[in-house]
Amino acid sequence: MHSYVSSLVSDVSPGLALAVVALLAAVPPYLALCQSARGRARSAVGYLLGLATGLAATVVSVVALRAHADAQAIVAAGFLASFFSPFVGMLRAKWRRKGRPARRRTVAEGFSR
Repeated sequence: MHSYVSSLVSDVSPGLALAVVALLAAVPPYLALCQSARGRARSAVGYLLGLATGLAATVVSVVALRAHADAQAIVAAGFLASFFSPFVGMLRAKWRRKGRPARRRTVAEGFSR
């Protein structure tokens, strides 16, 4: 039984999954890089958290929309968003974070004038 509602859901579901997965995949790296001030592996851990969150959201969206939409289109959109969105979250956190404080002048630098 074909209806306009089911056709609309099947047409819109990949874009909806892309937007939801992108948002959910960008949040963990943003939080990881904004809250901690130090550490060498923050960006790597943040990316892996975002990737895992995006893949989990992709699986949930495929299971939820399996009866109404094409699963391959949702998986493709979810993988795309899961891979690139953590970079967006990391860039946003780096842009928001303050720069390093100015270096204090040493005594030797003060006398060089």
